[in-house]
Amino acid sequence: MIYQRTILNVYTKPFKLSAFLKTTKKVFLMGIGLSLGLPGLGWAQVNISGKPGLIYIPSAEVVADGTFSFGYGFNPSSYAFRFNKKNSESICFVNLSLLPRLEVNINLLNPNGPIGFSGRGIGDRQIDIKYALLTEKAKRPSVAVIVSAPFGIDNSLITNALVATKHVDLSTSLTAAFTLGVGSPYSLYRSEVKNDQDSDIFTGYSFSDKRDKPYYYLAGPFGGVNLNLNKKGGLMLEWDSQHVNVGAYALLFRHWTVQAGLLNGDQVTLATSYALPLLRKPKPL
Repeated sequence: MIYQRTILNVYTKPFKLSAFLKTTKKVFLMGIGLSLGLPGLGWAQVNISGKPGLIYIPSAEVVADGTFSFGYGFNPSSYAFRFNKKNSESICFVNLSLLPRLEVNINLLNPNGPIGFSGRGIGDRQIDIKYALLTEKAKRPSVAVIVSAPFGIDNSLITNALVATKHVDLSTSLTAAFTLGVGSPYSLYRSEVKNDQDSDIFTGYSFSDKRDKPYYYLAGPFGGVNLNLNKKGGLMLEWDSQHVNVGAYALLFRHWTVQAGLLNGDQVTLATSYALPLLRKPKPL
């Protein structure tokens, strides 16, 4: 009889808003604790394709081994690479530091809104490899080379570039990261072969000039500066080889980055990313 009354009391106990809010608060604080228990990764914002960088341009910053990041970027229609001045673009990406100085980036670009039947598909897929030739020292910048794999068909974010980055402490809380680089306007282009059963990823290649497109990505000299305040956020100014862009970002819970940019004083681009150290164990709460 006592057992039955206990069960009845459990399932007929009136709902209390204060108890619900108290439980929700505990769960939220636990989530913050887990996030803050992970060590910092040393870098925050990423560029439009998910690489360490500014708004459009990449940087030569060296990411800690085992760092995995993923995120999303929104590119406005006037600066869209695939359907320029027709559709805005969604860019999803992952970035992994496999070995010391070596990073692999995979990004997927899709147009937003209605598109023609011929333009449909899984999206514009691209794989990029970044290798740091030099790490940053007191009197020298870090230098990296970035190469895009040529296996995709008509890739929009091809990045064949050489880039250097140097950090300068302006005060105890403010650091400026200066980046300079040059992107090759020429790339190995793979055209789609229709109605050919024997075609594969090793056929259909030719050299092309990005500048022949209505709008292109990184073809020529580029540079920028990132002003970082206490590793919690900052401001960005860049020249992407075509336009001057400005932006701002904030680092939340040491791992989640939100950022926004104004392209050529015209349209807004947005991005968010989250980074995790796969080779480090979280600290106990």
